[in-house]
Amino acid sequence: MRRTAHDDIELSPVDDLVPADVGITFRDIMMSATIRSRNSSSPIIARAVSHWRTPGERLIVLLWFRYTLHITAARGREPIWCGEMAMADNKNQHFVPRTHLKPFTLNGEGLAINLFNMTGMKAIQNAPAKNQCSKDYFYGQDPQLEQAIQSVEGHYGKAVRHLAEGGSVQSGVDVVLRRYVYHQYLRTEAAAQASATMMLAMTDLPGSDFPMPTFGEAVKIATKQAMLHYAETMRIVDDLKMCIVRNATDLPFVTSDNPAVLTNRLHYQRPPPGKRAFGVKTAGALFFLPLTPSSLALFYDGAVYSIAHKRHLVDVRRLSDVAALNDHQYLNCAANIYFGEWEGRDRVAIAAANAAARRPATPHTRTHAVIDQSDDLGERFKVEPVSDIRDGRKRLVHVVMNKPTPSTWPSFLRFRANPSGWSNGTGAGLTRRGCLDQGYVMGRGYTRVRV
Repeated sequence: MRRTAHDDIELSPVDDLVPADVGITFRDIMMSATIRSRNSSSPIIARAVSHWRTPGERLIVLLWFRYTLHITAARGREPIWCGEMAMADNKNQHFVPRTHLKPFTLNGEGLAINLFNMTGMKAIQNAPAKNQCSKDYFYGQDPQLEQAIQSVEGHYGKAVRHLAEGGSVQSGVDVVLRRYVYHQYLRTEAAAQASATMMLAMTDLPGSDFPMPTFGEAVKIATKQAMLHYAETMRIVDDLKMCIVRNATDLPFVTSDNPAVLTNRLHYQRPPPGKRAFGVKTAGALFFLPLTPSSLALFYDGAVYSIAHKRHLVDVRRLSDVAALNDHQYLNCAANIYFGEWEGRDRVAIAAANAAARRPATPHTRTHAVIDQSDDLGERFKVEPVSDIRDGRKRLVHVVMNKPTPSTWPSFLRFRANPSGWSNGTGAGLTRRGCLDQGYVMGRGYTRVRV
């Protein structure tokens, strides 16, 4: 057992859980197993990592331990041993990997790519692919985190090539695509900016003394928190069913700088009372991820939707179905749409113009409520404009991310005859049985309800 400088923590080496190809430096650095607290009579046993199915998964879970130890140490006065720090190998880090963009590049070579910029509403031919969807040290300067992310990307690239060559949807392909779509959903600049905006909206209050980071600092914090969140919750999409949509039309799939789209047809077409928001663990969740101009991965809640498929493959021959799937890229991208053939730029421009009016004008809606009445039964708050709120008054802040509204849905995605979710009658809303079983939903009294 190795003792740290911060004596609240004990670490045991877990070399047997680290993939052999990671290298001795990483083996020496990565330590985990038992975290003991002075204030607890029993140790907090760190999540076992041996059951994760790919090296990328195990690496990121191990990285969760490392960053957790950093955070723990930051609360004390003494540093914690956590290995030698090194600079990340790549300064230019991609939040949408080049392996995802490559099938959409010129001749699939990964060098040049056509894009349509939604801000300027302008098509650009043969832009350098290496400069797309990247920032200097977007994930920071930790080489182990960078390596873990690259491992996830590498498995994804192999899975896409396997499918492009006519391979079947094997269990290994299924797992890789599940891990990747959720990872990609959390990791983009758009996701980080949305989280940062939410963070600032919650802390930027009249008369408050909350420390206010700059927007850039908030984005960096949100990016690292997203990677930690992924390590803790990567199995949250395991209960969703998956199919590969094969495009048999002359309208190619497009991708974007925010390609893994979370949406919810149930929420839009059969909205619950109170206009609640939806998230990954909500009943009716859908993920759309373009793989190539001719294929797309679709994940769906099987208790709500039904898709007729043959061995997880769906052949689409309607232009309207492809347009409906592409619409989510136009609605959710941060700035750029990426497409294959330059000759298709006019159709891309038309689709972009049709989606522009449905993109949210502001990223979030913030509502302030101040205390109006207090008695033995509790406290009552009323909504007031933020300009009318005096300093020092107790208040509640409600922030909702504004999501775009799709105009149509693919015809093969249908509601089941008796769609259902799980609810306990609280504001938590509808969730899925799989999220309850895996402990991603808190609370008691959940029962199955028809929706």
